[in-house]
Amino acid sequence: MQRSYEPAPPASHRRAEPRNGLGLAAAIVGPIGILFGLVPLTGFVAVICGLVAVPLALAGRSRYKKRIATNGRTAVAGLVSGILALALGVWGITIVFQATNELVATLEGAAPVSSGPVAGGGPDAPADAAAFDQRVTFDDGVAVEVTAPQAFTPGRYVFGNERDRAVSFEITIVNGSDQPLDTATAIVRATHSGRDAPLIFDLQNGMKGPPQGTVLPGKSITFPVAVSIGKDVADLQIDVSPGFVGDPAIFSGQV
Repeated sequence: MQRSYEPAPPASHRRAEPRNGLGLAAAIVGPIGILFGLVPLTGFVAVICGLVAVPLALAGRSRYKKRIATNGRTAVAGLVSGILALALGVWGITIVFQATNELVATLEGAAPVSSGPVAGGGPDAPADAAAFDQRVTFDDGVAVEVTAPQAFTPGRYVFGNERDRAVSFEITIVNGSDQPLDTATAIVRATHSGRDAPLIFDLQNGMKGPPQGTVLPGKSITFPVAVSIGKDVADLQIDVSPGFVGDPAIFSGQV
């Protein structure tokens, strides 16, 4: 009985191995981020995992559509878990941030003090509140400025936009003291019409809260902040504490 043999097809005609690595990586990193996101103190790790998983998943999905990968569902799972990890991470950071604010408020009590009297920003503003675009200087030389709030449109992936409108403004901290100032201890709080105005975390638009760094003597740092406020025009009060301990600078105006 004779057997016939056919030569193997040339390498150029063989089907290429599927490139499933990106989608698989996203499906691994995303759930890891979710685990970290369930613990508020490790929320920043969840954010990092989410920021890594989402682009990997999108690239893996793109490969699937181009038929050079076969794990389209895996890439989608990585995308969903990455977005969830990002949301949980921002949630955790917000919880830690708000808990820190409450602790500082408890330790500080009332009576914010600036270097001198300034005009109030609204009819319901505290007597020692500054108007927006003014500067409040503390006894040690550290100064704070807050620009007039402007309408803000949050991005697609945002946390903290819980009320009817959103506004953004810039905060400038000037270190006029003779010691370095750690901005990681800066605290920002806001109220609108007597209700809490939550900080908005929107990484797409650079709203990440106070920056992490050190301001040397004679230098300054400026960073954007967005908050969620009510639909009606009312008094917006913004409290800025340059350090963990000490009185805040208060700014107020009708928004």
